[in-house]
Amino acid sequence: MSERDTIKQQLLARALIHVPFEGWSKALLEQAAVEIGLDSSYGWRLFPKGAIEAVSYWSELLDEEMLKVLPPAEDLRVREKVGLGVKVRLNLLIPYREAARKTSIYLAYPSHMGEATRLLYRTINEIWYYAGDTATDYNFYTKRGLLSWVYASTFLYWLKDQSEGFEATWAFLDRRISEVLNLPKLPQKIAQTIFPWRRCG
Repeated sequence: MSERDTIKQQLLARALIHVPFEGWSKALLEQAAVEIGLDSSYGWRLFPKGAIEAVSYWSELLDEEMLKVLPPAEDLRVREKVGLGVKVRLNLLIPYREAARKTSIYLAYPSHMGEATRLLYRTINEIWYYAGDTATDYNFYTKRGLLSWVYASTFLYWLKDQSEGFEATWAFLDRRISEVLNLPKLPQKIAQTIFPWRRCG
């Protein structure tokens, strides 16, 4: 790791202490720089695009950590790999739950929606590659679109979940994955209902 990246991570860690109370801003990054013993200008020198760049950097670090934490995937089914990917990614946010809440609000600003979409896509893409996805046709985008819905809805549920060990969230995640896995079977079920004789080879 370069010295620059080390300092960026130190500044980010300090900023995350204040995000739950103050939200993301250029001033917050400057304050964090001072608190780790640097000139306030490091706040924008390390993140020239401002707070949105710091948020993006944090998300990318979380994705990298997720891949390090995930176990070898050889003995797992695709459903298990995908569910585990989402669960591990959310577990990494547990110490920063309020910061994650404020970050989701920040990313919902119209001016940040493009970057928010890119970050979500990056996370989902990493999970699918971990799950062994090799699709190159339309399924590539279908899978990522469906998992984006699963991840986003589970994240929002997790933000308000008060159950022990977030068990309610993991049950919610399991239900969403089951729904997504059944979607490809829907056209077949419709056809069987309309043309029941097709069941008989």
